[in-house]
Amino acid sequence: MSIRNRLAASLATLMTVALLAGCETGPEVKSEAPAPQTVAAAKPAKPAGPVLPKGVTVITVDELKTLVDKGPEAGNYLLFDSRPAGRFHAATIPNSLSLPDTEMVKLDQEGKAHPMLSPDKNKLHIFWCGGPT
Repeated sequence: MSIRNRLAASLATLMTVALLAGCETGPEVKSEAPAPQTVAAAKPAKPAGPVLPKGVTVITVDELKTLVDKGPEAGNYLLFDSRPAGRFHAATIPNSLSLPDTEMVKLDQEGKAHPMLSPDKNKLHIFWCGGPT
């Protein structure tokens, strides 16, 4: 049997099966229109962030900008860029110190603190990365 005859026979078989089975049969699909939204329901939901340990808070970009404009001494803060070193060297926020999160995890597993972390409990330690984690 030639390839042309095989293709013709296959096509004829598929069409016969489709006609016998009927296009309207099969699982029933229900389409429901979404419920109309009210103004209160249309508010964007706050994105879920990571669960933060006790004593850790999130600051806004504006709050960080205010601190960076003051400088680390006047603002009484340390700013840590927790992205990989390559990204830190490509671009970072002024006055940021490179402290990759992988290094922090390693030190935490060893029960050690990084020497760049200030023992001063009144100094604000700010960690930032490339996005929500």
